[in-house]
Amino acid sequence: MLKNVVFIAALIASTASVAGNSQGSAIISDKEAVSTYVVAENTWAVVAANSSKGLTKLREFHDMGEAGVQQIDYVVNCSNRKLSMANFQVLTEMNAKTSDVAERSLVELKFYQPVIQHDINIVDNVCGGRLAMNKVRAVN
Repeated sequence: MLKNVVFIAALIASTASVAGNSQGSAIISDKEAVSTYVVAENTWAVVAANSSKGLTKLREFHDMGEAGVQQIDYVVNCSNRKLSMANFQVLTEMNAKTSDVAERSLVELKFYQPVIQHDINIVDNVCGGRLAMNKVRAVN
């Protein structure tokens, strides 16, 4: 278990995108303050602490065992409760750095109304104040 926690921490540290201007970027940068929370067993997420223009960035990790970890970047628009997937990649122990895929900007995203429960949960967690409560509990 400790090995998995160390591996996860290393992945989070190594996958933060380096961006000169993170406000226009659709992906969480290493300069942004984030809150981490557990979604379910083998799934966790980091969310940008500050929203930009009503949009909040979230990065979700799904541990697939020896196959690696799925890293999915989302942007949530709480004003209309819509969601957009900004990036997807699979990280392996041998390739724990981000790929050279061109970074997407917020204006390039296509938002959709979530219909599957997983996507609805993302919007509810980001927009419903649950993440703020988790952050308060972590401080106390």
